[in-house]
Amino acid sequence: MRKTAWIWFVGFAAWVIDGLISVHYRDWLHARLAFMVAIVFFAAALFYRKQPR
Repeated sequence: MRKTAWIWFVGFAAWVIDGLISVHYRDWLHARLAFMVAIVFFAAALFYRKQPR
C-alpha cells in the first residue's frame, strides 16, 4: 500500500483545485464540500504513507 500512497495525494490536489474553482465561481456549498473531502484524502495519504513495508 505504501507504493500507491501517492494516489491519495493526487486526489487531495484534485479536490483542492475543485474547491478553489468553486470559490472562484462563488459556489460556497460545493467549495466547502470539496475542501472537506480534500481533508479526508490528505488524512488517508498520511495514513497509507506511514504503513510498514
